[in-house]
Amino acid sequence: MIWLAAFLLIQTPALPGDAASSSNAVQDELDLSQGRDRERPEARLDRRLEDLRNAETEQAAEPIAEEIRSMWRQSGGATANLLLARGQEAREAGDLTTAARQFTHLRRLEPEFADAWLASAQIAASQGDWPFALEAVERAIALEPRRFDAYALLGRALEQAEAWPAAQAAYEEALRVYPLMPAARAGLARVERQLSGRAL
Repeated sequence: MIWLAAFLLIQTPALPGDAASSSNAVQDELDLSQGRDRERPEARLDRRLEDLRNAETEQAAEPIAEEIRSMWRQSGGATANLLLARGQEAREAGDLTTAARQFTHLRRLEPEFADAWLASAQIAASQGDWPFALEAVERAIALEPRRFDAYALLGRALEQAEAWPAAQAAYEEALRVYPLMPAARAGLARVERQLSGRAL
């Protein structure tokens, strides 16, 4: 019966109005699809950050957060991505000296690339160089004020300096952008315990 209905549909002459309506519907769908494809990177980032703020569980939020981190990493261009990848590979292999050298080169090449500063801050924190970690992470935040990962690292650096109110503010900023960020939630809880103990 399905093939018979299809045959009758093919044989039925289309009225001019029907053809125009069908053509318009197809064009509307094409325009919508092309609009999604042409979405500007900035608009996509804004949309995904809003999705991150509205995520209801950690499991739902984490893939969104990783997608956002990926968009930030890709914003530096091919050479920047190559240096960043090499530095991360060295860091994962435990070669912090090579990783730091790659990230230093990246900062000099792309001084407006927030990931270069954040990666350098992470290496400095791993080596216990908290003053430079603080300086580098603040630079990353200045370049991209929505870097929840940078705020979380800033909070950690301020904890090391025992600057408890400032650390609390940094973690709160991370959570304002990414409310379910596990590291920021844990850090804020630690700081609040310190502050409550000092108040006793």
